[in-house]
Amino acid sequence: MSEEKVLLYKLLKGWEDALPDELVPAVKDFVDAQPDTAVAEFLKKYEAAGVDWGYSEGSGFVRSIMKMVLDAMLRFDVRGAENMDAALKLLAEGKADRLVFVANHVSYADANIFATAFDSNFEKAGLAGKLAVIAGPKVFSHPVRKFASMHFDSLLIAQSQTVATMPVAYPIRVIARAASMVVEDIKAKVKMFLVFPEGKRSRDGSMDHFLAGVYRMIDTGENVLVQPVSVLGGEKMLPISQGKLHPADVSINVGKAQYVSDILEEIGEVQGVKQAFMDNLGKKVAALHPEELRGVYK
Repeated sequence: MSEEKVLLYKLLKGWEDALPDELVPAVKDFVDAQPDTAVAEFLKKYEAAGVDWGYSEGSGFVRSIMKMVLDAMLRFDVRGAENMDAALKLLAEGKADRLVFVANHVSYADANIFATAFDSNFEKAGLAGKLAVIAGPKVFSHPVRKFASMHFDSLLIAQSQTVATMPVAYPIRVIARAASMVVEDIKAKVKMFLVFPEGKRSRDGSMDHFLAGVYRMIDTGENVLVQPVSVLGGEKMLPISQGKLHPADVSINVGKAQYVSDILEEIGEVQGVKQAFMDNLGKKVAALHPEELRGVYK
């Protein structure tokens, strides 16, 4: 075994425990078949991922593995794919500066599920490998989660003190610096990204308030499109406080995209426009949910 592959397996020691036994040989066969240059490229990106706030590049090597694993484990029920395709077409044709997907959050696997579900849609629109995901520090604190985060490009943000689950919450100045770096990187490097505006995973599947601070990351251009998405089933694939993946049924419902300017016009002149904007999006995501899971947006 090459030096690169020895290092890969050392970094991800215990990775087999995260998968059903029947998938482990297929992943090993895939890795063994890859050229050492592909593994070396992954290792370089892995070392850099999550080191500082803002943008980190994903890995085609990881995308291939995650697609193979998730295609084998998930049964998708996708509604509203035509809404996704319509928004991607506007982005590809230059009629939108950026496309932002806003979704509820129930599992660390949500972003991987989303990326896998719409992989062919992105490819058809000429946007394969262009998805970025806003993520908090805990995603990068575990080797296997960090590996999974390279399924796509990532934007590392410091969690708001109101929802932080780290042992020590970040000071306000650190949160502000991280947000500024993420916004700068979005403007410079990102055409489409996924964000979970609740800022934390739901413990019971029901929705919580969308955070006003997320508005700053969404309103980053003249013609930004925002698309609400409901993703359910990730909590069955990767339950909270567990590290092992399970086969699961996943339901995804995609709403119609709107320009930020149209949403602001819809809201009108109100006090606390950022929170009003995020609550407007929260209600749109909730409308894609079963009623019993709409939580604060019921």
